[in-house]
Amino acid sequence: MFLPLGMKRSGTVVKDLKDNNLSAAHALIDGKMQVVEPSILDMTGAASSGTSTASDMAKLILMLLNKGSYGGKSILKAETVAEIFKRSMVSKIEFSDLPPISETTGFYYGLGVDSYDYVGHHIIEKGGALAGVRTVMTLVPDKNAGIVILANLNLTAFPEAVRAYYLNQLLGIDPEAEQKEILARNVQLKQLLAPPPAPANPGKFNGTLQSLVGIYENDYYGRCEILPDGDALKVQCGPAKYPATLKHWSNGAFLMLFPGATQAPASTTFAIGEDGKADSFATEALGIFKRVKEKK
Repeated sequence: MFLPLGMKRSGTVVKDLKDNNLSAAHALIDGKMQVVEPSILDMTGAASSGTSTASDMAKLILMLLNKGSYGGKSILKAETVAEIFKRSMVSKIEFSDLPPISETTGFYYGLGVDSYDYVGHHIIEKGGALAGVRTVMTLVPDKNAGIVILANLNLTAFPEAVRAYYLNQLLGIDPEAEQKEILARNVQLKQLLAPPPAPANPGKFNGTLQSLVGIYENDYYGRCEILPDGDALKVQCGPAKYPATLKHWSNGAFLMLFPGATQAPASTTFAIGEDGKADSFATEALGIFKRVKEKK
């Protein structure tokens, strides 16, 4: 679809960024703005992310608003665009769903897009956030209007603030109506990745770190190995041995932290078997990993 739309600077993998005219990803680390490495999700391609520019995205928006046509050519069938926009699943409103999205607008999933109802209009949207990047594309089909906001900073409500201002202005509402709430929520967003405060009196881990060492497996993520690291532990996941730290927190609960500006420590607990070794571990982010039994 990129080729017939003339989206020459767009792709689905990081290697598509072939020139130096690109934005650097940024994140607030320890209160300071820093350049960070972009997320590399090339293995899952378009199922995870895309690379593009504002001008290229404008072509995509025009095609979708024109029911699949662009520049006098049919890129997608009109019924295909209608199917993409159709509501397939109801979703609950999450903390990161900022105004004008609310319990009164509802929130739904379509085929690769989201949607909600706002003052009598069906809004089509697609947002995303990766390391140092936060974006949103918003369409109002019955107004033949749309906007895309690309921010090279994660954990910022800037795209949603611009989106809300644009929608309200377009639909005849005070553009400033929700800005104060969005700015207040922006402060909370920045706290999402902050580590939890240290417990005043952390409880002890009654087992041994050695009892946790071993290879564990998850049907979706594959294998992760927990290894001794001096007087602590470390984790290596997948064939690339993607690293994480693992530190005891309190009462047998550990914190697992992978590298990256958008990673938060994940609470990790272990189930100990009759032999005194961990049978499995569970994290809030990745689910349950079961120990791979040694062959005798």
